Amino acid sequence: MEFDFLLTLQKVLVLFLLIVIGFIAGRVNLISETGQKNITALVLNITMPATIFMAMQLEMSEERIQTALTIVLIMVGLYLLMFLVGFLVTKPLKMTIAEKDVIRTALLLSNTSFMGYPMVSSLLGEEALFYAVIGAGFVFEIVSWTLGVYMVGRNSDTSVKLDFKKIILSPGILSITVGLIFFIFQIPLPEVADNLLNTLSPATSPLAMIVVGLILSRGNIKEAFANKVLYLGSFVKLLLVPVLAWFILSTLGFSGPQLVIPVIMISMPTATYVAMFADNYNNNQKLASQFVFMSSLLSIITIPLVTLLF
Repeated sequence: MEFDFLLTLQKVLVLFLLIVIGFIAGRVNLISETGQKNITALVLNITMPATIFMAMQLEMSEERIQTALTIVLIMVGLYLLMFLVGFLVTKPLKMTIAEKDVIRTALLLSNTSFMGYPMVSSLLGEEALFYAVIGAGFVFEIVSWTLGVYMVGRNSDTSVKLDFKKIILSPGILSITVGLIFFIFQIPLPEVADNLLNTLSPATSPLAMIVVGLILSRGNIKEAFANKVLYLGSFVKLLLVPVLAWFILSTLGFSGPQLVIPVIMISMPTATYVAMFADNYNNNQKLASQFVFMSSLLSIITIPLVTLLF
């Protein structure tokens, strides 16, 4: 599977310009922080589930199931890799244990929903989005709400409580589960529901990118640029780990969607979940937000570079 670099750059540029629009809208306060939260809720609870569900409305085949399951196993392995790399990179840093936990979580969790899905859909098409949702998205949600929550909260002022009901009923897990049921049993959608979801689904990509821009607009840019740890972390997150993953998977003989999708998904910037978890557990929320900001900003350059691997 090969990418046309200029075409890839063009598609990434379109997504980048949507981020710029969100950034400007946030800077001039065209969209307030309350409005940002409302748009985020709209994407997380309505348009993203519609995108996830519709991505899974394909004809069932043994090949698709095998590919999806293989990607699930690959993603589990890559999360172990990212966890190990995060531990090794942060161990020598002169930071508190709580700060190291935030950095490790930031290195572990990629922006699967808000950037990964739009990127895969734009670069590879709807068939690839199916694998991204089942293979990468499902594992991401589980890891985020278990290991991610635990790592951020274990050395904070607040005791860690894993809410399994919240995990199961999270929009990502719920929409994947329902979509899988419709996919496995090949349940046809009523025409009205099909038209409705097909209308909602395309809204996810532009809205998600605008939200990323809004998040960037409210970060302390000067302070973030002065933090050298963020440059190191972003390099590891956006380039070192994806290249290492590509090398390992290629050496093991993986190709096509089983190679491209896992690498693309982990090359996304840090998930906003990290800042949210840090805020919930009162653990260096500013550092978490700055990591989200810096990695999101630098990913505009690194994502096209990662595609050169294919």
